[in-house]
Amino acid sequence: MSKQLSNVTSDSVGDFYDDVAGLVEIFGGNLHNGYWYDDADTTPWLEATNRLADIVTGKLEARPGQHVLDVGCGVGVPAVRLAQRTDARVTGITVSGWQVKEATARANSSGLRGQVRFEYGNAESLPYPADEFDAVLAFDSLPHAADRGLWLREIARVLRPGGRYVITEFTADAPLTADDIEVLKFGEMSAPLPVSGVLDTVTAAGLVVDEFVSCGDKIRRTFTEYFAHVARRREALADAHGAEKVAMYENGMRPLFDICRTKMGYVIVAGHRP
Repeated sequence: MSKQLSNVTSDSVGDFYDDVAGLVEIFGGNLHNGYWYDDADTTPWLEATNRLADIVTGKLEARPGQHVLDVGCGVGVPAVRLAQRTDARVTGITVSGWQVKEATARANSSGLRGQVRFEYGNAESLPYPADEFDAVLAFDSLPHAADRGLWLREIARVLRPGGRYVITEFTADAPLTADDIEVLKFGEMSAPLPVSGVLDTVTAAGLVVDEFVSCGDKIRRTFTEYFAHVARRREALADAHGAEKVAMYENGMRPLFDICRTKMGYVIVAGHRP
């Protein structure tokens, strides 16, 4: 089954990201994991997050003039980088009003006004007609879905026949306790599926899996590098947002990231709509 018992809703996800507005600068604006090739890889954290964004979006194989939908676009870094590399048009949706404004400003300041746009939209009911997009991306947004199957069926609906999709997902690599599930809710995350469940949910939505990459070992350093980065910027973050808010966010993320690091894997799934 694709639907998980969860208190996560589109409204609660939007409220979460609106509430932590501004703290995304901890991530350099890129609300995603980093990617390191091995333990000897000394790539700085923020550069590693852009590397993963390029790896993931590259699997869309977008071409100039094609129209790409970014479901759960965050503040727009992957969408902007994709448009710059491929000259594709990108539409991003998010349930955070603050993210729409921030992402739009980012695209406009990058000289992409008209080519990249961002809108408020719910992945459970995408506000677009069938067969509208040449490619669809769901980069680290699917873990926020209360019903992953519904999201994926909507992705399949708006994707033209032959169009490509790419999703990323956390997977359950070890049993999660009831307490673990409660911790995940701090980040508005639903309980992860095992790898087999992810693939079954994708295919049940009518999508074909062409490529499956398990890379939990490549992104795991994110969950320790994050706190080192916060420590380096703590004073500036406290001045900008208040020490109490920064501490509350950090203390909430620590047990969440511990679960991600020790009990969860990470996969990239790419394919097409038949």
